[in-house]
Amino acid sequence: MGIRLVGKEDYEQVFYLDAYCFPWLNDVRDRAKDFVLKHIPEDAILGYYDDSGMLNAMLFILPFSIYIYGSPVGMGGIASVSSMPEGRHGGKVTQLLRRSIEIMRERKEFVSMLGPFSYEFYRRYGWELGFERLNYTIPVEHFSNFTRKTGYVKPYREGDVEILDKIYSEYARKHNGCTVRDKTLWTDFVLEDPYGRDYPKYTYIWFDDGNNARGYIIYSIKNNRMTIQEMIYLDQAAKEGLFWFIFVHQSQIKEVYWSTAPDERLYLDIPNPRVKMEISPSMMFRVIDVKHALLSRGYDGDVNARFSISISDPNAEWNNKGFLIEIEDGHIDIGETESPESSCSIQTFSQIFTGYITPEEACMHRKLTGDSKTIREMGMVFKKSSTFNNNPF
Repeated sequence: MGIRLVGKEDYEQVFYLDAYCFPWLNDVRDRAKDFVLKHIPEDAILGYYDDSGMLNAMLFILPFSIYIYGSPVGMGGIASVSSMPEGRHGGKVTQLLRRSIEIMRERKEFVSMLGPFSYEFYRRYGWELGFERLNYTIPVEHFSNFTRKTGYVKPYREGDVEILDKIYSEYARKHNGCTVRDKTLWTDFVLEDPYGRDYPKYTYIWFDDGNNARGYIIYSIKNNRMTIQEMIYLDQAAKEGLFWFIFVHQSQIKEVYWSTAPDERLYLDIPNPRVKMEISPSMMFRVIDVKHALLSRGYDGDVNARFSISISDPNAEWNNKGFLIEIEDGHIDIGETESPESSCSIQTFSQIFTGYITPEEACMHRKLTGDSKTIREMGMVFKKSSTFNNNPF
């Protein structure tokens, strides 16, 4: 009995447990098995075994890197948190989550993300809301202003991944939480659905008149609706060119659905802004190791700040202390202090770390305590960011 990494000899138990807890996987059973065998590293599945040696609970720790203020930081993605019903409410998942925090630190995955079934549940272990999405539903006629073709579009062809990644990476470095994508992430997850659940995805790239790729759109069409999986543009011309491309589908679709980053103020560009817009809470985020996460991210060269903060983190004793943080000309030095000038929980610090909330906002919501000078110094370091991640796991 106990916790250990799951070997391949127990993968049939993994498949059974995964499908029991996530019944939709039964509809794609063969693809789900292929997914695990192809994409899940052998040391990624952490399991809890009962006295008979049966796998009773598990979770996946998936290795990623994400951009934080333009720098890649190792991130552990928690997925497929599963438990058989006879073992629930016995603390097994609690033990798995606490052990996963230790493992991620050992692997230099200094931050973590997950898609929760319950925000309240995962908040107990240090994760906190870190992302939200802006969901648009727009009648296609709202794009009628964009009838003049500018630049040109061409369909994606094998070998164009580098073109897409160059556009995406420029965008991603400005949105904390975006995944650093390799070729497999592009081909197997972004451009295609590994489970084959959706209608075919189509990808088009927009070029300006100088033949420079400046934007792209990935979408599917079903039941008179275009669903945009991802649309990224690096300037207004690219945006308008892609809007023209959307509008030329007016004979095929009635509306467009797009779930995107909260800073995408599309309604400013269409003649009638009275469209359906919904903000929905999204993934949770956690700083696994405060010191090393701060050392891993980037800082502007003109940043000079000094502050101290006490972090409360009962699930990670290495974070549960006071930190003295000094940044001079973009270089950071981190020590410890017994008399910190501010304090907050690891949940709040995780939100501040990504810029999802600013120190001033955290203070206003009574999530952070400290004097006004300390809050100002922190605000120079942790600036507001539109957090975003479009690679669910």
